[in-house]
Amino acid sequence: MTRRKYCEITFDRVFFTNIEIRTSIHFVLLVTILFLCPVELKAETSDDVDEVMTRKRPGAEEDLQGHYSEPFNESIYDSIQSQDSSSSEFVSAPDRWRQFYKGKWYDPYNQNILKGDVPIFGSPGHEWFFEANLVSDTLVELRNVPLGVGVASTNNPQSNDVLGDYEQSMLSQNLLTRFSLIRGNTVFKPPAFELRVAPVLNYNYTDVGEIGALNVNPNQGTYREDSHIGFQELFIDAHIADISDRYDFVSTRLGIQRFNSDFRGFIFNDDAPGARIFGTWDSNLYQYNLAWFNRLEKDTNSGLNSSFEDRFEQVLVGNLYFQDQPILGQNLQLSVLHREDRAGNHESEYDQNGFLVRPAAIGNERPKNIYNTYLGLNADGHIGRINTSGAFYYTFGSETNNQIAQRDTTISAYMAALELSYDIDWTRVRVSFFHSSGDSDPTDGTATGFDTISDTPNFAGGDLSYWQRQGIPLVGGGGVNLVNNLSLVPSLRAGKQQGQANFVNPGLFLFNTGIDFEITPKLKLINNASYLMFDDTASLEFARHDGSISRDIGFDFSSGILYRPFLNNNVQIRVGVATLVLGDGLKNLYGQDALYDAFSNLIFAF
Repeated sequence: MTRRKYCEITFDRVFFTNIEIRTSIHFVLLVTILFLCPVELKAETSDDVDEVMTRKRPGAEEDLQGHYSEPFNESIYDSIQSQDSSSSEFVSAPDRWRQFYKGKWYDPYNQNILKGDVPIFGSPGHEWFFEANLVSDTLVELRNVPLGVGVASTNNPQSNDVLGDYEQSMLSQNLLTRFSLIRGNTVFKPPAFELRVAPVLNYNYTDVGEIGALNVNPNQGTYREDSHIGFQELFIDAHIADISDRYDFVSTRLGIQRFNSDFRGFIFNDDAPGARIFGTWDSNLYQYNLAWFNRLEKDTNSGLNSSFEDRFEQVLVGNLYFQDQPILGQNLQLSVLHREDRAGNHESEYDQNGFLVRPAAIGNERPKNIYNTYLGLNADGHIGRINTSGAFYYTFGSETNNQIAQRDTTISAYMAALELSYDIDWTRVRVSFFHSSGDSDPTDGTATGFDTISDTPNFAGGDLSYWQRQGIPLVGGGGVNLVNNLSLVPSLRAGKQQGQANFVNPGLFLFNTGIDFEITPKLKLINNASYLMFDDTASLEFARHDGSISRDIGFDFSSGILYRPFLNNNVQIRVGVATLVLGDGLKNLYGQDALYDAFSNLIFAF
């Protein structure tokens, strides 16, 4: 009797999980083969099962120490078969990071070892990534800003007025670099560890029409060239713990870091050394920050951090964010900020151009310390189709000596802001309101003019607005500005970064309307019109010894375009123009009918 030859078939899960039965014909053929060919079931040992069931990374095996046998390096781009390969064979990949990666180190649009897409070293589950960023930010600006006639010398010897040539031009070139070494997969949770270093190189050139405007030394002439290198970020970020299975976490960050205390940058927005604990809770429904900052002195002409020179000002911050509160679509934030500015305990500070900034060269010019606290409620989100954003802050505390009041003062001031917008296809219509309280009696010992720590508000036109973009000098005010660069509040302080806050000021009412057009996915047009008026001019009249200053500041009109030729932020072109049509209040101060500025901003990012 002839023995039939048996087919030996080993059944395992790996085999069947890769079988896809597309039609009933495949099923019939399989049953027929099994029926015609007697099957001998081969028993598997426990070792066989373990070998089959154990999940392994494709390609390279791990060595006994748990490290990759094929190290991470730049050659991976040449070691993987092309994604467009027509090969019918399986392509082995050393690990899951290197499956058909075809980028190059100079190509930011595909997987890139310099962009954290591939680990540079580490063990499975403990990979280390490297990120490098390079941004070129070029700004060219023409502006018309009030300047006083030079005292020691002037380009206009026939000028009888205190006001001189308003025309100015400037160029600023920033080269921003940022390097990060990161451990851990950051897809669903924060990094386990990050070291970040971000030096920024700046070159700036300014040309004005008056001698003595750029430097206290008249021999320096009417133009200035300067350069500076500052560290805007230099910190370590460490993951402390996960507190839920939904990746709620607690982390800490130590060193120079960027921090914005609210949605719109109304109070404190700075790159400062500090210690911060932050995290989320209840499935990211709540976020929180507890932070302490010791601010650095700023380079006068670039605005970057100085070489780690102490500003003698400390800021404590605590805030809590609520998602979808009190209704769906609304995010609330509660904030508490406390500032202690002890610059009055130290020597007078002159900026790099030789001008006195602390104490302010106005009033009695005596040094002062400031201790004040901000309580804030912010909201951002939407109600139906109406987008909403609002803020309210109240501040209280004390000044040991206010230069304008010429005495110790008790601080009690507030601000409020609200923006509503509505989207109609590719158009957004906006209306907004801003109010900061002013001081109605400069000498009564209660300072009711609102001022910030270091604001950079994105509100009512932001840096497109003339009022916010330009630092308008209070001519005859000894280097004090009526309003500072990238600020809303008419604070009468000697610079936003190096000067001290001043709570004896005229305050502000602003009413804004705007319309934005998303003309194409690449091109956006932004338009704003604002009416501005002082809340109370008593502090201005007292400082200028002029009892006839009107509350009317005037109308601010601005328009700008944002063009992104590649539909991303790697290349951006911004162009803006603005004019401030002066009302009676500023005509009284400056004698002009209108002020203007125009700028172009070119950004390349890698």
